[in-house]
Amino acid sequence: MSVAMDSSDEEKVMIALYYWYIPIPKRFIDKHRDFHKEICQTLNLNGRIRISKEGLNGVLSGTKGNLMSYEKQLIDEVNRNELAKYRKEDDEDCRYGNSLDVKYCHLRSDIDVEKQMFTSLSVKITSEVVSLNENAVLEEQKAKSRRRRKGRGRSKVVPELNEQNHLEKKEQHTTISEKTLETKNAENKELDLDKYQPATHLTPQEWNEKLLNDAKSGEDSNAILIDARNVYESNIGHFAVDGIPTLLTNTRKYSTIPSVLKASIPDMAGKNVYMYCTGGVRCERASVYLQALSNSPDWPEDVEKPSNIFQLQGGIQKYLESYGNQEIQNDGEEEPANDNLGVDEVKPCLFAGKNFVFDQRRYDPVVGNGLHGNNKTVGKCVVCSCLHDDYDNGHAPCENKEARCCRCRVLVLICNDCRPTVRIWGEVDDSSDKPELFCGSVEKHCINEGNEVQHCELRQY
Repeated sequence: MSVAMDSSDEEKVMIALYYWYIPIPKRFIDKHRDFHKEICQTLNLNGRIRISKEGLNGVLSGTKGNLMSYEKQLIDEVNRNELAKYRKEDDEDCRYGNSLDVKYCHLRSDIDVEKQMFTSLSVKITSEVVSLNENAVLEEQKAKSRRRRKGRGRSKVVPELNEQNHLEKKEQHTTISEKTLETKNAENKELDLDKYQPATHLTPQEWNEKLLNDAKSGEDSNAILIDARNVYESNIGHFAVDGIPTLLTNTRKYSTIPSVLKASIPDMAGKNVYMYCTGGVRCERASVYLQALSNSPDWPEDVEKPSNIFQLQGGIQKYLESYGNQEIQNDGEEEPANDNLGVDEVKPCLFAGKNFVFDQRRYDPVVGNGLHGNNKTVGKCVVCSCLHDDYDNGHAPCENKEARCCRCRVLVLICNDCRPTVRIWGEVDDSSDKPELFCGSVEKHCINEGNEVQHCELRQY
């Protein structure tokens, strides 16, 4: 039975997506974790929260009133104790700024409310808000695997949420030991990330204005868009601007971004670089890395550095609040997501398709109508190339009916007609004539490392 939603705005069930780069000294970490657990239990909020010495990153589900109460109490908690003294704009540990970035997101109308809610709470202490180092992540994952095989004195682990977010949870919850991080920093000593501030933040309106202005120069545009997300995210939606190329990373995990940026140095030379991600948190680190890279020995002396580096404040989520549209409702009408612009300020939506999210919805219902207002579906079936952007083929994500690559298990788009003709990861089928499904294409390649498929694609519009 579907859960009824109260008509009042305060009782509306929503998803809160947030991050806060606020330094948290080690001696406060455990106490701060307990604060989150207690307040979320009191307010009946579930989801995932990462806490590190760098700050916070979380996604929670609950009523809007309770989510807003959580936001207020979090701010009060940080301001009223010793943590407050670390909140100085000129403190080197605050180079990411010190403001809480939170977005309140709508639920989909085509799935029952309870199927879009988190069913448990996970509050984890991690070494980084998001991890940007692939080797460190791999090393820690291998260590975890070895510990599982030994199985000595290990208590039973309660599964987090459900398995439909298998890959996404790995990215969101990977804990990197301090020793591993020290090794990482030693290896990347020439890329001293601590020396650099994040790129200039652009509001959605500023983002549009600058991109459209740069696009006026046509084929000789001095700009490039960089999607700092993974392939399964960009496959169903991305920014597309006439005259400005978009670099799609085609990676399956965020920690591979550094290798993509290094390989794309010629494409960024002398350009205005525009970086974006889901909610902004990944660009905070990726833009710092790009600045460090451009000033390191890895950047050839005869190659011009980027003219400017910008990042979209609040990410795609915040952008679509101003420029997106609510999905078609049951009455067949479209509703604006959030009319934050006056009549004279309305400009074209530059995002096409859907915004992939790391929660029980799979994607946010506020969508972009870019690509000249044509069909909002930008994804394609990996087999027949028809327009298709539903990883779950009509099911709710929590039902675990999604198609995944037989090698790396990344999400793969395959239309309803082609779905029965292939064998996906985890599927038991006695029919030997069914080819296995891979994320590159059927019976061909997987995008994971060690294969021939390139890790990035420069797409022109």
